[in-house]
Amino acid sequence: MIATFLGLWRSARGSLGAIVVTLVIGFGLVVLVSDDPVESYRQLLFASFASKANFVLYLNRATPLILIGLGIVFAFRAGVFNVGGEGQLYMGAITCAAIGIFLAGWPGVLVAALCLIGAVLAGALWGFWPAFLKTGLGVDEVVTTLMGNFVALLIANFMVTHALRDATAYGATSLMLPQDSWLPSIPGLPNATIGFPVALVTAAVAWTVLFRTEWGANLRAAGINARFAETIGIRPKREIIRAMIVSGALAGLAGAFYVLGVGHRFEQNFSPGFGLMALTVALLARLNPFGVVATGLFYALMLNGAAYMQIETDMPRSLVNLLTGLLVLLMTVDVRRRGRARVAA
Repeated sequence: MIATFLGLWRSARGSLGAIVVTLVIGFGLVVLVSDDPVESYRQLLFASFASKANFVLYLNRATPLILIGLGIVFAFRAGVFNVGGEGQLYMGAITCAAIGIFLAGWPGVLVAALCLIGAVLAGALWGFWPAFLKTGLGVDEVVTTLMGNFVALLIANFMVTHALRDATAYGATSLMLPQDSWLPSIPGLPNATIGFPVALVTAAVAWTVLFRTEWGANLRAAGINARFAETIGIRPKREIIRAMIVSGALAGLAGAFYVLGVGHRFEQNFSPGFGLMALTVALLARLNPFGVVATGLFYALMLNGAAYMQIETDMPRSLVNLLTGLLVLLMTVDVRRRGRARVAA
């Protein structure tokens, strides 16, 4: 147990340093621009805890970041650069909404279960086909997963403006799902999706699978050195396909949790870019599932706090985009430095 915590600390040390440096530099920028820099930073870092409503929004934003980030960890550990989290999220969400709407009138528990299963399968499918093209035809997964994002968004846009559209609502939104199919909230936190505690449990399961099972060892071996893995009986192509299926399934699950637990319908622009943000979350966590929980919470804190900072002070929320970009830059520098150190050793 102690060795596990020490390993987590060594993994997180560089990320924590990058976060601290980013926040310090950010505060310096705020001092130069804002009339009240302390209040601006207070809103950014603590407004999410100022009221129950703020905290609920914070948890709801952290949930997809954690789930998609966990999926990306599986893909990256297998040596696949999955940038298709946004498309997999949308495919899960639109599939969930379609099932819920067309099965209206069925028992609510059954509808919710079928919505979750359908969303997971849709996300898994959207993770499978880039993996199949990579392993079967050698097509670069960055291209296919990135293009898959656009295809998924176009499919969702077509569905929500035609077959699923709510003509009485403003904007591109689907019909409301039956209320008896909505997921329950976290006790004591109305409107907070039950998906958040599920995401925490999923992180523990993901860590166990990756670091305490034979499949996890095979997957990581295939990602580190595919040729060596093949010589000891591991099939790297199979591990890639499995990892991408899991990655897409978790993103699809995140989409279902939004539809069933937060919006209760599909909304065309429900995601502010969760799929791409989750890439940063996974990298910042050093591809550690427990680290994904911490970095997902941090990223959601910044995302949530940016809105309150803009409302309450004269600071634009684009400051957060600057800070997250700086954070990614610092993480890249740290990763490269570690790589040179290993080569020198």
